[in-house]
Amino acid sequence: MLKVIEPHAHDFHRATLDSFLGLLKIYQNFFLSPEEKDRATYIIANDDKRGVYGGAVLYFQPISSSFDLVASDTQEDVLGKMFSTFQPRGEEYWRARICFCVGQSASPSTLEAVKLCQNFYRNLYKAFAKFGEKKKVEYLTFTLRTADTRIENNLSIITYKNWPCLLEVRPTENSDAFFHGILSLRKKKFKIRNNARSPIDYNPSTKENPYFQKKVAFEGGMGW
Repeated sequence: MLKVIEPHAHDFHRATLDSFLGLLKIYQNFFLSPEEKDRATYIIANDDKRGVYGGAVLYFQPISSSFDLVASDTQEDVLGKMFSTFQPRGEEYWRARICFCVGQSASPSTLEAVKLCQNFYRNLYKAFAKFGEKKKVEYLTFTLRTADTRIENNLSIITYKNWPCLLEVRPTENSDAFFHGILSLRKKKFKIRNNARSPIDYNPSTKENPYFQKKVAFEGGMGW
């Protein structure tokens, strides 16, 4: 069961939110600034057996001031520019950081863990869709750890890749430990921002920037 916690309700669920943010800190070394925490919406997976075992935090990110990719960009800079490129309007966009982990103490059977994982990603997409409808969000960017899609470190459950209208974003030719993507929550075509140039056509030098080995790659359908 997933619970959506919006900013006005943060104080009523502080222990739950702190527990989830603790998971992000431990497993993804991810932090939010105090302002980002206050404005964020949380989707929490929680039950009596496992406690808080996953969810997503949705928070605002500013549109990049420049869309040109340069050799000095960090990977996070590159992602910010890529994500901004596919936000057709506004000065901010929503980004989701997803975490899913089954506590070792629970020792679930493989079948139970697979079902839990499948249900988590299926229900998370439904929650994203409802969030998008309520907040009038067309394109939701997200990041998750690829290890969070595996059971017992080898059985990969890729239900998140079956989410409809998904554009995979790769800041490097070789995927890193994270999966990055954009969801078209209203099932509209992905559009390039008016003042942005598509990074698909950009072929940066590899001499100074290890994040570019060949061409910036986008995978997934460009429209449905």
